[in-house]
Order: sequence, then C-alpha cells, then structure tokens
Amino acid sequence: VEVDAGADHGLGSIRLEVGQATTTIEVTAAPALLQTSSSQVSTAIKGEILQTLPSVLGNQGLDNLALLVPGVVSVRDQGFSNTNGGLGFSANGIRGRNNDQQIDGQNNNDNSVGGPYLFFTNPDFVQEYQIVTDNFGPEYGRNAGSVVNIVTKSGTNNWHGTVYGVESNSALNSLSSEQKAFQGLHKVPRFNDEFTGASIGGPLKPDKVFIFGGFDNEIRSEKSVYSSGNLTPTPAGLAQLALVPWVNANALHVLQTYGPYGIGGGNPVISGTPFMQPIANPNDPTPTAQIEMSGVQRELSTGFHQFDGLLRLDVNPSDNDRIYGRFLYQKLPFFNTDAFGTSLAAAGYPANVPGWSEDIGLSWTHTFTSRMVNEVRFSYGRLVAQFGGNSIGNTIPPMTALGSGLANVNLPTGYLDYGPSTSSPQGRIVNTYQTQDNWHYVFGHHQFKAGFNWTYQRSPNNFLPNYNGRFNFPSFSAYVANIPSSINITQGGPSLDFREAQIVLYVADHW
Repeated sequence: VEVDAGADHGLGSIRLEVGQATTTIEVTAAPALLQTSSSQVSTAIKGEILQTLPSVLGNQGLDNLALLVPGVVSVRDQGFSNTNGGLGFSANGIRGRNNDQQIDGQNNNDNSVGGPYLFFTNPDFVQEYQIVTDNFGPEYGRNAGSVVNIVTKSGTNNWHGTVYGVESNSALNSLSSEQKAFQGLHKVPRFNDEFTGASIGGPLKPDKVFIFGGFDNEIRSEKSVYSSGNLTPTPAGLAQLALVPWVNANALHVLQTYGPYGIGGGNPVISGTPFMQPIANPNDPTPTAQIEMSGVQRELSTGFHQFDGLLRLDVNPSDNDRIYGRFLYQKLPFFNTDAFGTSLAAAGYPANVPGWSEDIGLSWTHTFTSRMVNEVRFSYGRLVAQFGGNSIGNTIPPMTALGSGLANVNLPTGYLDYGPSTSSPQGRIVNTYQTQDNWHYVFGHHQFKAGFNWTYQRSPNNFLPNYNGRFNFPSFSAYVANIPSSINITQGGPSLDFREAQIVLYVADHW
C-alpha cells in the first residue's frame, strides 16, 4: 500500500472468516481505483517519474508536474504570479494566482503577486510533489484553486548520493523564427547555461537519526537583444531637431541625454527602416519639419546566478515520536531584465531583480494510540525581492535610492517612452512566522480532524508609483515644444511597514 502525504489510501472493509483447522486462508486486498475513505481529490507524484520526467529536470520547475493532473491546464497569459517553472497553471478554471504553495505543509506564498516566494525547482531535493484539486480537507482554506505541497527528501538507513550537471550554450542552438524575422539576427546571441549540483543522505544512527543535504547552482551568462518598433528620433533625427527654431532647448537636451539614443549602454542601433516624419509647431502648425525616426534595439548582458541549498535532519526518539527540522536557502539575482514589460529595456532602462529566500521548518508528530495522531509544526520564511539598478549606469536607481530616479516621459501610442517605469524602483521583504497543530482521531467509521493555524507576516515595502513623476504629452510635437498635457506625481513616503496576523481554527468529521 503506497503512503502519500495528505492522502488516505484505506483498503476499505476486509473480512477474515474462520475456517477449518486444516484450511489455509489467504487474505489479499488492494486500494480501490476510487477513494472511498476520503472525498479529497489529490495526486502525488514521486519516485522514478519525479527523477526522470524531462519537463522538470535541469532546474526547469516542479509546477510543470501539475499539468499532468486532470483538471489542470497551463495558465497562459492569465497568471501574473510567481511559479515553480513554466508559465504557471490553472486548476478547475480558476486563475493561477489562486494556487496555494506549501513546503512540507507550511506556507510558501508570496504575499504580493501570489505563487511561491521560494522557488523550489530541483527534483533531487524532493520526496513527493502533491497537488490537491478538489474537495479540500478542512486543514486547507487559504486558496480556491489548488494546494501544492512539496515534501522535502529525508535520509534513509542507506547512504546514497548524487552528482549531476547539465550544459547548454549558443554554439548548440539555432536562431528562432522571431530572431530571424523581427530582430534581423544572423547568429544566436551568446549564452551559456550551466546547472550542477550534488546531494547526499543517510543514517547518523540507524533507525533513529537521518540526515539529507544538497546544493545546486545554475549560472546562465548570456546577451539578449531588446527591440522596440515604437518611433524615436535617430541620431540623425536628433541633429535635425537641433536646427528647428521652435524646438525647446531643454526638451531636446533631455532627449539627447536620457532618450533611447542618449543612453549608450548596449550600443543602441536603428531597428527597422528609418523614415522622415513630419512634425509641426503646436503654436503654428502650418510649416512642418522633417525628422528621421525609427525603432531602436540594443544588446545587453543578461542572465542570472541561482544558488540553492537544503539541509534536513530527521530524529525518531521513540516508536511514537518523529521529529524533523529543515533549512532551505536560495539566492536568485536576474540582470538587466525588462521587468515591467513596457519596452523600457530597449529604451535604455532595464532593471536588475536581485532576490534571496530562506525557510526554516520544524515538525513533531506523536502517535498516542493506533487511533489518534497529532502533529505540530513551526516555520519561519523570509523573502527579499528588489527591482532596480542595472549594469549600464543605473539608469534605474536601486530600491534604496528611489527618490534619485528620473521622471517618466509618456508619449502617445506609436512613440517610444523613456525614463524609469512609474513603478520602479521597488522592493519588499516578507517575513512569515507560522505555527500549526493538526489532530487526527479515528473512531469506527468516523475520522475526526481538528487543529489551528497561526500565521504572522511583517513585510516592509518600498514602493510608491509616480514618486518621481510622469510627464504626459499628447503628441511628439508637443513634447519637443515642452507642452505636456498633464503631470502626475505622488506625494508621501515610499516605505510601508505592512503587518498581518491570521488565526484559523478547524474541526471536521468524515464518515
């Protein structure tokens, strides 16, 4: 009989009848295809499939396993949350942000965008990936989509270890259709993606004390081409603007210094075929000036350095007690990303996304009788996430210097905006403290459950949209004449010390 976390595989009613003294009685039974001892719909993926399935190897992400479960599909463009791999998933038609992420039954949710705050992606650290999709047990109540519980691996009575590595690079890849058709590339931009790791587990004292530990790192060094077809004056166009008498000198200076071709990082070049665009004086629209315009693209060094570590200790001090503690650590910085999805990286305003997470958990399970079991859990998790800074002169300042950023220049549709996004820089720290108790008692046909969940979060945030202001222009002519249609700026402090406490009690009887 397989044993899975949070799942009941009862054998049902088994009858043993008295026979003759000389009669041999053989009793066999197997779990039914349909669970009759629990209405909860859950799927556990473990063992060989967890270690060999191509979609999760090489740090690709464990949430790809959820797509193997009935009622679960890719979230496509409706996610907007963190994921443990892929684009994310939707359970039973409910958006991807409504999936509850847990590690060893404890909170692993980012309180800002949803999804996990610690990206648990290496299957070598995992004993079981479980997803509950319907008829949730009473202990689950945070989300309406699904509950994902990743059970960390523990040591056994035999020492066992693994060493592994995966390598991918630009010499082994070919150009994509998009790179050929829209970016005009003739070779793959340089990249090198190396993923290596090792783990070991075994007994410190046979049958009593076990240890498991592992470490991995993925270092991806590459260059990415950021391209936008929205129009901006080319270097020749900037020179032509300088000859137009009614162009505002301050507006031209800012465009020459901080505009898409004023930021030299990444060697901005013309994207597409440049053409002459007429612009008119807003105060006297009859004469026009012809200015060369085009899109822009630049090549920036991107990639990330990810480091993960796991240490778990299991202790069985008696036949009725099991205690374990574990520590998880992750460092995951991304460089020069287009984090806000507004083509600002092409304009010279990419953002670094440095972050790290850690999670500490402790559990004690005590078996009182063959009918009654109780488990108490404690955990502490910490997430540090930032959006700001870059490697081309900090055109977006780091989170700690939010007030030193430039204003955003918002041009009409078809023209390329520039300046940091009104939402950058920003950052948050999420501290999560959690205590749980789960009590289970079986009496006849009844299965009683009761417990509580106390969660406290303290989350200092550094974020205030439009803190550095935004200038809105109805036309490019209005911009070069320095006539904005509106200016947005937010007053107030950018720091928010968010705190929240939750207490949940539950009791249930299933028969």
